[in-house]
Amino acid sequence: MKSQIFKLSAGIGGAYHLILGIIALALPVDTVIQVITFAFGMTLEITPQLPLVLKFASVYLIAFGGMLLLLTSDPAKYRIFAYPALALFGIRFINRIIFFSTLTAAGVADSRNMMGAGIILVFFLLILCTLPKKQANS
Repeated sequence: MKSQIFKLSAGIGGAYHLILGIIALALPVDTVIQVITFAFGMTLEITPQLPLVLKFASVYLIAFGGMLLLLTSDPAKYRIFAYPALALFGIRFINRIIFFSTLTAAGVADSRNMMGAGIILVFFLLILCTLPKKQANS
């Protein structure tokens, strides 16, 4: 059961990050802003730097999503990848709490901000609590 929960949480997280990264990399900036507004509730201003920042961020989203999906394929073998995932989810949770008011000023409703922080914390805890045991050397 723990293994299934681990695979499901890593798989959902991986698919989410991979899809969001591909959207940010492949689609026009206007479309990406619409997706961000829908998904996160914030409105971004289009500046000359925004497309570049979105393209840089999309590569990290794709890499993280791919890593989580690889972790899902064989959790015991790729267990080491759970640690950077835990670090990222943990840092994102802390970041969300620290910059709560900044997100509110950017148009994110408090309820949506709390829900986002809660989802990040749930992924962190699911991966932490269902982390597979270390594989014995053969």
